[in-house]
Amino acid sequence: MTTWNSAAGETIAALVQAGVVTGGVHLHDGPAHRPVPHNLPPTTHRFTGRAEESAELTRLARARDGGRTCVVDGPPGIGKTAFALRWGDSARDLFPDGQVYVDLRGFDQRRPPVTPEDAVRLALDALHVPTRSVPADPDGRLVLFRSLVDGRRLLFVVDNARDSDQVRPLLPRSPGAFTVVTSRHRLDGLHLHHGAERVVLRPLSDEDAVLLLRRHLGGERVAAERPAVERAVAACAGHPLALSVIAARAALDAAHPLSAVVAELEDRHAALDALRMTDAVDFRAVLALSYDHLPAEPAAAFRALALHPGTSIGVSAAAAMTGSDVPGARRVLAELDRRHLLEPVSPTGFGFHHLTHAYAGERAHLSDTPAHRSATVRALLNHLLHAANRADRLINDHRRPVDLEPCARPDLLVDPADRAEAIAWFAAEYDNVLAAACAAAADDLHPYTWQLPWVLSNFAYLTARWQDWIDTHVRAVAATRRLGERAVEARLLQSLARAESESGAHADAVGHYRAALDLLAGSDDVGGRANALNGLGGVLLRGGAHARASEAARQALDLYAALGDETGVASTHGLLGRVSLAAGRPADAARHHGLARDWYERSGNLYGLAHTADCLAGLDLAAGDRARAARHLRTAVELHHRVGDLRHATASCRKLRALLLSGPLPAAVAHRLDRAVALLEDRAPTTLADLLALIAVPGGEE
Repeated sequence: MTTWNSAAGETIAALVQAGVVTGGVHLHDGPAHRPVPHNLPPTTHRFTGRAEESAELTRLARARDGGRTCVVDGPPGIGKTAFALRWGDSARDLFPDGQVYVDLRGFDQRRPPVTPEDAVRLALDALHVPTRSVPADPDGRLVLFRSLVDGRRLLFVVDNARDSDQVRPLLPRSPGAFTVVTSRHRLDGLHLHHGAERVVLRPLSDEDAVLLLRRHLGGERVAAERPAVERAVAACAGHPLALSVIAARAALDAAHPLSAVVAELEDRHAALDALRMTDAVDFRAVLALSYDHLPAEPAAAFRALALHPGTSIGVSAAAAMTGSDVPGARRVLAELDRRHLLEPVSPTGFGFHHLTHAYAGERAHLSDTPAHRSATVRALLNHLLHAANRADRLINDHRRPVDLEPCARPDLLVDPADRAEAIAWFAAEYDNVLAAACAAAADDLHPYTWQLPWVLSNFAYLTARWQDWIDTHVRAVAATRRLGERAVEARLLQSLARAESESGAHADAVGHYRAALDLLAGSDDVGGRANALNGLGGVLLRGGAHARASEAARQALDLYAALGDETGVASTHGLLGRVSLAAGRPADAARHHGLARDWYERSGNLYGLAHTADCLAGLDLAAGDRARAARHLRTAVELHHRVGDLRHATASCRKLRALLLSGPLPAAVAHRLDRAVALLEDRAPTTLADLLALIAVPGGEE
């Protein structure tokens, strides 16, 4: 039989309940005799921003649906503690029974982390439980803590948690209590097993970053040094600790302009030194607290990934750089993300905050040999080269391939299913491949210096990135000269000339085409000479030299015909058609464009068919056949879209819209045409079927 003991009365000052007493008896003073706890440490009056995050904490604190916990996590130095304390001050009225602060020292250079048992003891101290009333047994302390908290409306700020286990004893079940936990890590255990909510602190917005500087420096100085303020905001990338250090350094020495401090920060070799103040803060040390707690494998990956020159690190690239397989790379990326040393920057990629990147680079140079770092970079370049080449061959498989460095890790490559997937791959990875090409040139890795630009050029053409194309190819040509690769140099000169021609630098393009022809003179590369002559003819045509353009084109046509190169023959007939039209011979132009279309159809070259449709539309308009011109323009829009050439699809759609709007047209059709042009101009994701529906005209062509 169970016997329940009870005590009645208004106030119980001390209560002893015992069955068999085998040890000491602890007298627990009643709550009425203890002061309301308020031990939150002070925080800075310059705290800035975090309005949305504060509102979310307030919403969670007001929800009375059981004991609630919210983890505030984010990168090192992002201001998690300051945020939690600032919010706690503002929310004091929500917790009439008090606020309790416990520092778990999960990341402390001088003191060990607080054990879960000692964490409970610290909480009891904050609740003003006398030492003589605290049980020696950890389980007894936990029972006492939960009993004291039960039914009370308390805020617990549990700061600097290293892991979920360290926090669990401090999670009260009382529906009135609310616990805010701060950590450099995402505490998955609290989310999974205790239903904890999560607020992630990100870098400040530019507006809040400027406000933070104003609170340090004053409005007049911020206005007077506006260019330096903008540079500081960009250099700190929204990191509040970095902004505060820069502002404090400038504020403490009013004669020292902010621009001088920012210049130190902008120097990638001195950036972390600029974020150090004696006896105050060392940004490098703040990051070290996270790095020093990394296990060996994520630490090595952290250093390796710092050598990535781009902005987005995918799983396969990480596997190449770390020498792991894809599942292993995915695990290590997830762990670095959990610890906020990397952040997701796209659906498939991770990146560093640039100050964390600078620190990771320092660690790589301190811990890894030059040979190891060089091998890591080469592994990345090799991976990106072959991944880009696979996509490039789907974008334009009519271009003659080149011999590349052997693929070191074919297991990491994914084959795009079609041209659309290849274009999507380049859209996501273009900046990374471009950065890799620049890195290869900086490190004098000559094969990669020319091969990476080569596999980029088709996508650069589709997206009109002329300057990227020119810059990388200038370095590529120089690399082939150092390697003595004359045949490759000739091909790269032609590619460079194509980019210059597209950008309007016709004289430079002519010079490079002629240089390529000089290199090819006497060689057995007949196709190379034909290509160079074809390209030269196109540039001469753009420059108005019709006779010389025709001469170069006819020489190219003879060479292509001798080789049986259907695509080359088609391309040259298209060039001769444009030359004929420019020279005032529309009948010859129509014949050449008709032949070009026939040859392109034989080889299945959609690029050529798209441009031929544009040319035929021009001839139709000159002949006054508006309906036929409209059909050709619709074909051009469709084919340009199919090959991913949205620039030319937009141009053809504009021509179609102008043609149709010049005649009587229902308002609904005009609206659809406007919509089609707007979607293409904005590069909005649009299916081909939807685009064709927008440019269709029911009941006739006009």
